[in-house]
Amino acid sequence: MAASKEKLLSSAQKSLKKKQLAKAIKDYAKVVDLDPGDVRSRQKLAELYVRTNRPGDAYEHYEAVAKYFSSNGFYLKAIAIYKQMQRLDPGQVALFNRLAELNEKQGLVGNAMAEYRNLVSYYERNDMTADAIKTLEKMRDLDGNNLNVRVKLAEVYAVNKREAEGLVEFEGVLAALSEKKEFDKILKLYKMFLPLYPHNHKLQMGLALTLFEKGELEKGLGILTGLLREKPNNPDILRLMARGYDDLEDWQNSEQTYRMLLDLDPTDLDNREALIDCLFSQQQYEGALSELEDWKDAFFKADRLAKLKGHYESLKERLPGNLLIRQTLDSIYELTGEGEKLLDIMSEADAEPAEPILPDETLSDSLLESAVEDIDSSLLGNSAEEEGDEGFVFEPPVEENSFDLELEALEEDPEVAAEEDEGEIFELDLSEDTDPLAEAGGDLEFSFDLQDDEGTASDQPQPQAPERDVQADLEEAEFYIQQGLYSEAKKLFQDLLAYAPDSIECQQKLDEIEARLARDQESAPTGLDDLASEVLTDGFPDLAEAAPEADLASFGTQASSQKVFRTDVDEQIAADDLESHYNLGIAYREMGLFDDAIGEFTKAERDPARFVDCQTLKGLCYSDKEDFAQSESMFQQALDSPYLEDSQRLNLCYELGSLYERADRMEDALSSYQLVLAQDDAYRDSKEKVQNLSHRLGKSATDSLPAEDNKERISFL
Repeated sequence: MAASKEKLLSSAQKSLKKKQLAKAIKDYAKVVDLDPGDVRSRQKLAELYVRTNRPGDAYEHYEAVAKYFSSNGFYLKAIAIYKQMQRLDPGQVALFNRLAELNEKQGLVGNAMAEYRNLVSYYERNDMTADAIKTLEKMRDLDGNNLNVRVKLAEVYAVNKREAEGLVEFEGVLAALSEKKEFDKILKLYKMFLPLYPHNHKLQMGLALTLFEKGELEKGLGILTGLLREKPNNPDILRLMARGYDDLEDWQNSEQTYRMLLDLDPTDLDNREALIDCLFSQQQYEGALSELEDWKDAFFKADRLAKLKGHYESLKERLPGNLLIRQTLDSIYELTGEGEKLLDIMSEADAEPAEPILPDETLSDSLLESAVEDIDSSLLGNSAEEEGDEGFVFEPPVEENSFDLELEALEEDPEVAAEEDEGEIFELDLSEDTDPLAEAGGDLEFSFDLQDDEGTASDQPQPQAPERDVQADLEEAEFYIQQGLYSEAKKLFQDLLAYAPDSIECQQKLDEIEARLARDQESAPTGLDDLASEVLTDGFPDLAEAAPEADLASFGTQASSQKVFRTDVDEQIAADDLESHYNLGIAYREMGLFDDAIGEFTKAERDPARFVDCQTLKGLCYSDKEDFAQSESMFQQALDSPYLEDSQRLNLCYELGSLYERADRMEDALSSYQLVLAQDDAYRDSKEKVQNLSHRLGKSATDSLPAEDNKERISFL
């Protein structure tokens, strides 16, 4: 058998030299029949089938070769074979999955993600949702930092009745973007996902918080106002509103919001402290003092002495001569060990005009209530009865000029206080005509309804809505129309009509937009990509540019202008094995897949040690494609590289000579070969090249060859 095989291979080689492809195919087919395990002969047979336009026969043999390479761990060779098969039959969807798995095994995560992306696009276009989800889950597990994949997976989950899983993915993306403070992208995501979760108040609050982070405080407060109508006692909403009012320095609404929070939980010292800060900001120092005196014991126990001290020092400056402030501050200084300040206060008291003298107080008296009648007996230690001294009653010394220290706030009658609270009108900015969507402006569109329903919220007097600049809003809407943002323009015109219902211009524009949207809806393609494409491309331009558009022709469909699902393929290259990209490029070039080879060499050139080699190989690929200008550019970039070595320079000069020959630039080719000879007169066939070109150009071959003694003085490119 061995002799027969050798004869057949020899015969096949002779036939190829004579370009007798049909005879060569017969010889190689016999070789494969004799030795099915001869993958080299089988691969050659497949290549000959391709050259003779028999793709079906070629595909069968390529598949056998690819399986052999894959099962024996030669993943790069298997990838190159499957790529060739993909060119022969683009409709074979299984090839995407095989290529993805092989790239993953080789450690080429970026390439694997690109293949999976093509697979997802195919599944979606053919309504194979379950397969699309499984593939997206593979992509997420392979590259958990790829935000586009997670957004896509969240969207597919949500629209296929797996809302809980979609919400987990969405919140994970939000957390990642929040760490990077990518608030514009977060807003795009909310625009995409809120219609999928219209009753999720947490997401709506997240939108308001994002608007706060962007400085769009009024828009955020508009959304929270609508939410508060639905959940009037929700502390999370109130806390977020209080933050917005604080940032706006709207101290009146801020104070009222904190009082609502304290009605829900009077012991929350954070809210109590924020309320006191609001009172300071409004210069309501007496009110601030009253709050502090009521709660100074709680602040002390919560280890907030420094904050307490700061407030009282501030009040001392703003309410000079107030003995209650001085007395409490005196006790604070005793606790902090600031004796000098204590003496200063005493000297100040001596210098001031005589005032009624307070009864002597201990430190605990000052911090645990000013008026003796209100002191809890448990704070004074064991009572007289517990000590066995029955009948002993503590009475403060009475002086002629003494006065009652009881603060009105400490001695309120509960019934009277309740009546006062019942009659108090609490005014918070919850205007019934506030539309959170209108407050949010025309740049966001949401499906959730934040309008005031009957029987909800608030019958309190409401502040008047601010006047709108109708002309400015009209100009903004026109801008949206020019940019093709018809939904945003429609929303803005609706808001304007709610504000100015008699505006004929607004109504006409709104009618035009609705007609346009209706036409677009009739002609729009359906599929899971429609909602995600805007966020995954326009919303993430830096991520979207990383991967090319999916090749729709590879699925046997007509090209479409619609943007398809993208992934951050190039973002993963740095984590991939650059050596694998380089070797895969070589395999692609051997298979004649020049564009794929160029792509792999472009990735591998990130390694400085490989830069010159990659540029050289890219130049050879372009030369094989007969793109001589690009080939020359690659060679020149390699020659200009700071990583260039002498041996590489010699090879590049030779390759440039070959390129110029193919491009019919004989003078340039002769010059390049002469440079090679000046360095090494035995390098490949340079001497023969120079002689042949000199003859063709009518030059003396002897003159064209460099003199022996001048060899060292000739420079290079």
